[in-house]
Amino acid sequence: MYHFTFTAAEGQPLPPQGFIPRPAKRTGPNAMQLPPRSTIFLQGYGRAPQYRVVEGCVALSQSLPDGRRQIIDMVGPGRLLGIGVGERNPCSAETLSYVTLEPVLEVEHGDIERGLEEMVLRAQAHATLLGRKTAPERVASAILDLAVQFVRVSRSKRGTICFNLYPTRGELADWLGLTVETVSRCFTKLKRAGLIDFRHPEIVTLLQPAALAEIAAGNRPLDPTHRM
Repeated sequence: MYHFTFTAAEGQPLPPQGFIPRPAKRTGPNAMQLPPRSTIFLQGYGRAPQYRVVEGCVALSQSLPDGRRQIIDMVGPGRLLGIGVGERNPCSAETLSYVTLEPVLEVEHGDIERGLEEMVLRAQAHATLLGRKTAPERVASAILDLAVQFVRVSRSKRGTICFNLYPTRGELADWLGLTVETVSRCFTKLKRAGLIDFRHPEIVTLLQPAALAEIAAGNRPLDPTHRM
């Protein structure tokens, strides 16, 4: 599912199936339900078990000794946590919403291979985002990525996409390498341009996904005075 954001950023067509809400998945007897701001595992500690996210949003982050942190990924339903190499956790994992996790006791080789490939590709795309994209391009890319992972059933007009925005503006800033003020300004400009709407901070509607993808790809400048 994550391929949407980064293929769109390369100027390729948007796959409509990327915005189909996932059906509710049955959980086993060992499933864990955690409230927001719960720590799943910590950077530098012994390797945590592997989990699959059933519902909700988890932020993966790395911290410097002085307390500064970089959020390196946002993980949604269907994705694995805790995969990798080494005896210690390379990052920390924290819930940003109510989260349901299911322990993965036996991981098939194919699942590990796909999970590692996904992790590498997302890390590469994130490095490009931080190193080369402008602030509006970063925010547009993040909105598209989160829309794919957390799309919800919407009664809005056809062609619009509604999703749960679990990260705060501060967490988005830590993910995108921006200040909170810059993230907020970009959201306001995207709204004024008629690309997104949000009546509540935690629910965002994509009014023109294709135009937003053009901005994320750097193919179209963001002009908040012009409604597309």
